Amino acid sequence: LIRRTNTNAAEPAVGLGDDGLIADSPQPGGSSPAAGGCSSVLRLAKVLPALLLPLVLLSYLYRYTETERWGRWQSNDVDKIVFMHIRKTGGSFFDSTLWRSYYQLGLPSGHIYSFDHFGCKEHKADNYTSCKNVSGEVHMGCQLCPHPNEKKGCPGCLEWALAHNFHYVELHHFDMSLALKFKEHGYLLVTMLREPSRQFQSDANFEAYTRGDAVGHMPGYESTYDGFKDWVRDRRGPFDQLRAVAGCSMEHGGAAGGHNRLDELREQLESNGHPACTFNQPMWARPSEFEWAFGSEDGRIPPETETQLLETAVSNLAEFELVGITDEMFVTLMLVQKRFPQLKIGWNANKVTKREFNIRKYVHKLDELPEEIQKGLSDELRLDRTLYEEAFRMFVLRAKKHVKLVKKLNSEAGQQSLLLRHALTS
Repeated sequence: LIRRTNTNAAEPAVGLGDDGLIADSPQPGGSSPAAGGCSSVLRLAKVLPALLLPLVLLSYLYRYTETERWGRWQSNDVDKIVFMHIRKTGGSFFDSTLWRSYYQLGLPSGHIYSFDHFGCKEHKADNYTSCKNVSGEVHMGCQLCPHPNEKKGCPGCLEWALAHNFHYVELHHFDMSLALKFKEHGYLLVTMLREPSRQFQSDANFEAYTRGDAVGHMPGYESTYDGFKDWVRDRRGPFDQLRAVAGCSMEHGGAAGGHNRLDELREQLESNGHPACTFNQPMWARPSEFEWAFGSEDGRIPPETETQLLETAVSNLAEFELVGITDEMFVTLMLVQKRFPQLKIGWNANKVTKREFNIRKYVHKLDELPEEIQKGLSDELRLDRTLYEEAFRMFVLRAKKHVKLVKKLNSEAGQQSLLLRHALTS
């Protein structure tokens, strides 16, 4: 409160008493406090509204901003994101964090699956009305299952997302050829990459042993350690991560939104009659399928095709707004928050349920295998490893801008990360 200097002897000044309450200070020669009591109360009645009104307005503005601003009347100010979800890269947790962040803003999400998912038929049946509702119980949004194949890819996927104006779209296992078509319509692309041998190990155990319909072995191999060993020995790269980023897979976007450069690359690579991109994925294929897909007697990818895919994948990294690193999830979430300040990433990451992490136990591990098989697999992973190393280099450069925060995050996580050591010593 501002004390006023009053020259009128009959009017006391208003100030703060010893107890912090408003008190009267009689002026020399003036009347007693009791005599000025009535006028003091009247002045207090005039002062209080002037003090309380700004507080009320600020409180209302805060509540309105938190609950209405981004989600309702300024949704155009929220970035549109497409998450290209590659198998076994921590994508289930990452996706659950993102769709929750958009739900909190009052914006529904769209999820496009390369396989049948539990909600697709139900959501289609009511024309995606209920799944777009962002009031009441929190839910992931709308689902579409287009049943991709080597010819069609993802028919109608882009058109579906645009028609429903989803601000966040998850491409569940679809590749870069589809993601780029979303980018042409104003979406920003993000993805996650994982150290290739760890991604391979996780994917192998999931597909053969722990997924809901797993049969306990890979097709054509025994459900024993020897069966797993033989299966690993027969693998041929490149694998999921490089194929997804290069746009060379059966889960492509050929039938969505017209052709782009990756559609042309895929068709060019397969123009000789060998389906180098759209054959059964490398985790499932048998030796004869590799020979057929690559047109080689040893089932290995031709050197010229290898070079073309690697160069394409590495150059495509620049198309992403952010490439996160699975083994650096804390720092990845921090970088997402820095890039997309409208989203409450940390808050919503803490809301993800244990089931949504999709973490499964391993039946077999790569380090249990004979050394010669491990070396053979390492050679087959070389393209994926080169891509990962380049993505990791770019990730470190970005994280270096926030070294103090990176250090704090890893300290709180109880670990000294590889990223932190790399960032601080190079």
